[in-house]
Amino acid sequence: MKNLLRYLLLFPVLLLAACSGGYEPIHYGQDACAHCRMTIVDKRFAAEMVTAKGRAYKFDDVLCLKQYLATGPQEQNYLLFVNSFLHPDDAPLDAQKIFYLKHDFFKSPMNGNYGAFKTHAEGQQLADSLNVPFLTFDQIQ
Repeated sequence: MKNLLRYLLLFPVLLLAACSGGYEPIHYGQDACAHCRMTIVDKRFAAEMVTAKGRAYKFDDVLCLKQYLATGPQEQNYLLFVNSFLHPDDAPLDAQKIFYLKHDFFKSPMNGNYGAFKTHAEGQQLADSLNVPFLTFDQIQ
């Protein structure tokens, strides 16, 4: 009886964990971009879309993510993540709340050439040296 009670108490916890809908780690060198099908290898440019049902779509470049969204994915509610250019091993950032710089300096996998930064201050030195303005997610094209 005690075992049955343990399993009954454990089941909702496992169910919630399975449906959390959070960021799913990218397996670099193994996972393929959901848009262009290239293998994702460069952490500095990786991005991800996670649907409300918890399905993760991984991208090798924020431009691939934008192009995928432009095709009108079936999902309506989703979270968007992108890695920081300067700190790619840190937790991924909310793609719609951060800042981007576009320049050939970034040399991203699909030639989107966008670098992502958590704050203006984090990317200001690069913005000044490259002489480019900060962009928002909506301005990426």
